[in-house]
Amino acid sequence: MDRNSLLRTVLIAVILLGGYWFFFGRKSSESPQALAPENYVSAPGFQPDSVDVAAGQPPAGPPSPEQTCTVDGPRFQAVLSSRGAGLTHFFLTDPRYASTDSHDLSTTPDVERWRNLRTIFRDPATPKGADDQLKFDRFDWKTEQVDGATCRFTYEDDTTRIVKTVSADERPFELKVETAITNLTDVPRKHQTSIEAFAYRTNKEVKGRLGRVSPFQTNLECARDNDVKRLNKGADEFKTGWFSEPLVDRYAAIANYYFAQALVPLEASPGVNGDKPACELQDEQWYGPGQKPDDDNAGDVYKARLTYPPRTLGTKETATYKQIAYFGPKERTVLQQAAGGWPRLQDLINLGTFSFVAKFLVSIITWIHAHMTFGNWGLAIIVLTLGLRILLFPLTWKQIQSAVAMRRLKPEIDALNAKFKDDPQAKNLAMMELWRKHKVNPLGGCLPALVQMPIWFALYATLQTAVEFYHTRFLWFADLSAPDPYFILPIVLGAAMIVQQRIVPQQGMDPVQQKMMMWLMPGIFTVMMLFLPAALGVYMLTNSLLGITQQLVTEKLYPRSGPPGAPAQAAGAGITVKPAKKDDKATATAAALRKGKARV
Repeated sequence: MDRNSLLRTVLIAVILLGGYWFFFGRKSSESPQALAPENYVSAPGFQPDSVDVAAGQPPAGPPSPEQTCTVDGPRFQAVLSSRGAGLTHFFLTDPRYASTDSHDLSTTPDVERWRNLRTIFRDPATPKGADDQLKFDRFDWKTEQVDGATCRFTYEDDTTRIVKTVSADERPFELKVETAITNLTDVPRKHQTSIEAFAYRTNKEVKGRLGRVSPFQTNLECARDNDVKRLNKGADEFKTGWFSEPLVDRYAAIANYYFAQALVPLEASPGVNGDKPACELQDEQWYGPGQKPDDDNAGDVYKARLTYPPRTLGTKETATYKQIAYFGPKERTVLQQAAGGWPRLQDLINLGTFSFVAKFLVSIITWIHAHMTFGNWGLAIIVLTLGLRILLFPLTWKQIQSAVAMRRLKPEIDALNAKFKDDPQAKNLAMMELWRKHKVNPLGGCLPALVQMPIWFALYATLQTAVEFYHTRFLWFADLSAPDPYFILPIVLGAAMIVQQRIVPQQGMDPVQQKMMMWLMPGIFTVMMLFLPAALGVYMLTNSLLGITQQLVTEKLYPRSGPPGAPAQAAGAGITVKPAKKDDKATATAAALRKGKARV
């Protein structure tokens, strides 16, 4: 293999490995965590769940009956329980989501201490004090169904009264949460309020397949000012405890590809300096006896909470905490307006390193969908692909010129390959002299491709993560976010790539290398497309068909060769190539090199 072929092979390998690392990241830690135990004091009558019993916490008396309350809001229905005043279910009611595995965003309904919107008033990792506002951490609330859109929960003992109100907001997928705690004693009492969100996923659910990250792969996020901190499963910050980001004014969230659970802090009253909460995140490994952390049936409990600064209440004093909870799909138009727009929940959509390019592509395809394709996302992908081809044509033209120039040198290259087939060093030197003489850069076609890499990666991230394609039909695809169930698209794409390779084989390679590239690259992409979303396959197939059309036009304008022995003119490439002569400079230099008289 000559130096040019080697460089091409190395470049392809670097691009593929770089893309794999870019989208899949480093492997998470499989070593057990060393987390501090959480200690809760249960009120009499509070019924522990199976997790508590397994941890050795027996019931604290006869169980109280569980009551539920329902909140019906725009595009959702939430079910809350008197046991913890938290969510047991959050159903998405749109037909598009209702028939899917993600129709209920509550993945921990049976574990009270992992229920979304659960509120606690003491830090479970610190010792309890005599001046604490509450004597108990876990208790049953009295439940009142105010109306179809509001639930009220109350708890009162001899020291404290708490009123927690959960109601539907006028915007989709939002709940307003307001919690008021009053000190009923004659002495000052202290408390520290936290509100939490949870998600549970097994290792099997978050495992990806070849070329595709699982849509259930989960991030934990804190957003403050203009910064977003994202942590993945197994991050070093979770090995010994909670990650904490102070003074958060935007959100704490748990998010996967298509859905998010976000807690947005509103004002706490009475307003004082430093009343902004901390965003706290934790990924807790959860596995049973005989299991290892990385077993398929083991999993992780993802936790996000807003923890407000400790506060001491005087006699009859009340503190009120308000939040908005967004539990729903990561629809861009909805996230832009969520919680009034100011926490910028659209940042929950993680488009990777080239997000600035991806956001531009998203705005373009959204406009195309709204104005040019009658609301059809599949057609919008096709139109976007055509538009990108036109936009990037100046770079493509550079590649065409480079390919034409290399093609016109093929007789000379073939002659050098035959002449120096047993002397690779001399052949490489002769090749470089030939390229220098005719001012041809063999990597001229690769550099424009590298410039386009940010667009390719951004488009890959956009099409693979857009909830707009989630369970959206197009042609025979029932779901553009899922792979083609009949494998038609991967096979057609592979065939199109083979045709593309046959039209213009790789220049500078011998027939064996050309044959390998003709079958290797289409084979790789065909296998990858077995698992990639159909939306990405529609783009790749459209792009490949446009590439074939472009190459056929190029073949028409710049034929491969003229009559035997005639000089080959490369119109547009600006070169004239004559047949090799035995006494040309390249041959003489190569001969001198073999005799040890030339300098390299």
